[in-house]
Order: sequence, then structure tokens, then C-alpha cells
Amino acid sequence: MPLLLCPHCGVGMKEVERRGVLVDVCPQCGGVWLDRGELEKLLAEAREVERAYEAELEAYHRKEGKAYRKKGLMKRVLDLFD
Repeated sequence: MPLLLCPHCGVGMKEVERRGVLVDVCPQCGGVWLDRGELEKLLAEAREVERAYEAELEAYHRKEGKAYRKKGLMKRVLDLFD
């Protein structure tokens, strides 16, 4: 028996690991619920991934002699839930 029921549809929620953080996901409606501190952990991970990506991209563009443009953090945050 699941520990939590979805507040939206009442179905038992499942814990899913994303980037080392356990998040509660409803298998029926797809709702995602985070406990205290989990969003901050996911955002910190996203920022680390973003910094590494930006550094790698900047080095590549410098090597190729191309103009460098920054990408937004929001896409990386959304990628955490794929």
C-alpha cells in the first residue's frame, strides 16, 4: 500500500528517483509532488549541470572560433523531469 495518495485524483503515488532525489509521482494524472528541500536539491543539480555544459560549450566555440551564446537554465531544469 502506498504511503501517499495523490491529492488530485486519490491514486496511490509512487516514489521515483530523479538525480538522486526521491519525488512522489502519480501514475494516473502525472502530478509530481516534492517534499521540503527537494526542489532546492534539483535546482542545485541543474545549476551544476548548466555550469559544466556552459563551460564545455564555451570551450568548443572558442576552439572553433564561433560566437558563443548562453542557453537558459529553465530547459535544463525541465530536463530533470524527462
